[in-house]
Amino acid sequence: MTGIHLLRGTSGAPVAPGRLPLVGHLLPLMRHPIQFLQALERLGPVVKIYLWRRPVYVLTTPELVRTLLVQDAAKVEKGFVFDKARPLLGNGLFISEGAAHLHQRRLVQPAFHQDRIHMYTNKMAAQASLAVRRWEPDRPIELIENIHELTRDIVLEALFAAHLSPDQKDRILQAAPVVLGGFIRRALYPSSVIEKIPTPANRGFDAAVRALRHTVDEIVTQASQGEPAEETLLSLLLSVRDDAGQPMSPVQIRDEAVSVLLAGTETSATSLAWLFYELARRPELQDEIAEEIKTVISEDGVTWREIPDLALMGAALNETLRLHTPNWILMRRAVLPLRYAGVSLALGSDILFSLTTLHRDPRHYPDPFRFDPERWQRDSTKSPKLFMPFAAGPHKCIGDSFAWAEMMVIAVTVLTRWRITLVAPDSVRETANSATVRPDGLRVTLHRRN
Repeated sequence: MTGIHLLRGTSGAPVAPGRLPLVGHLLPLMRHPIQFLQALERLGPVVKIYLWRRPVYVLTTPELVRTLLVQDAAKVEKGFVFDKARPLLGNGLFISEGAAHLHQRRLVQPAFHQDRIHMYTNKMAAQASLAVRRWEPDRPIELIENIHELTRDIVLEALFAAHLSPDQKDRILQAAPVVLGGFIRRALYPSSVIEKIPTPANRGFDAAVRALRHTVDEIVTQASQGEPAEETLLSLLLSVRDDAGQPMSPVQIRDEAVSVLLAGTETSATSLAWLFYELARRPELQDEIAEEIKTVISEDGVTWREIPDLALMGAALNETLRLHTPNWILMRRAVLPLRYAGVSLALGSDILFSLTTLHRDPRHYPDPFRFDPERWQRDSTKSPKLFMPFAAGPHKCIGDSFAWAEMMVIAVTVLTRWRITLVAPDSVRETANSATVRPDGLRVTLHRRN
């Protein structure tokens, strides 16, 4: 069904103001994406915008988005943003549809069972402890770069461990940020012709994609030729068999590994950067969480069993994921007619939603722009099903437990050792010029805790 464009019969949605000839609403979406999408809520639950000449229907309420992702999951496919990602991610879980997606999910799911998360958590804690000890105190640093390096190391260890050489790691670390930075820009091109123009951005993006895929192919080939030195996601992918007893192909293993690598680093790192920003703005809360950590966590370091006992830390992370949900733009395409809030969407209609803006709905989160971890301790929010930081339905992030453990372990490790202050609080800006919403200009100073 991919690529269908049968739009007859779609009607009833108001068109957002500010549409320009040829480009539609692309300029406000690219210049001020969060503000633009947030403002659409005032126009109604379903609003039509244009990306170039392509009509796109924006769902502005969490109720409609949950219906789209859960009840209507079989009536939609991923859409054109994901079509553009297919040359990069192949047919991994992030991209695949229907029966193929269900088949792959069943094969990959054991990598994220609870016993595996327990094992990963111990390794995460050891890596995080070593990394944060190397951070330099009492001088301004770009914290987000430190966090990105740490999350990439953790995901690479969980994925490949001993299969990964220093040279291969360097190649991945160089390519991954370029790929993530260019993903949304490439997805919003009006034609694939633009992708072929040899601009520096296009050449750099294509080279990074080739390097990433080639390196992961190389690692998969090497790993398949010997006995695994230790349990990793890659060793599991190499060992799984489907109902017919068939293994995954090397290409499919590569696609799944690349998907996990990209999804598992950017969103966690961005969320942690926002968490530390918010805690640096509230030193009393930061110190209170540090005391909770001291009470709950043993000197040997955090384990999976202790994470649920960190109530305030967990509430602060949930509130970060609400206020600063990293995935600011996701899409679907109707493969069957749909109807939302009285608006009929025909076969082939493109649908857009922003988890970032949905979690700022004042109907569900009073004073939504205030960072308030206590809201999660008072009533766990009025509508927990409408809190979807990892999406929902059959395409919900398969690694949500891994990501939660990773973020909690890193946060605990950092706050145990360091007190964080902002260098220039007023200089931090919310930017969405990549796949996630980042805190641009976030510079901090680290002070050792006693």
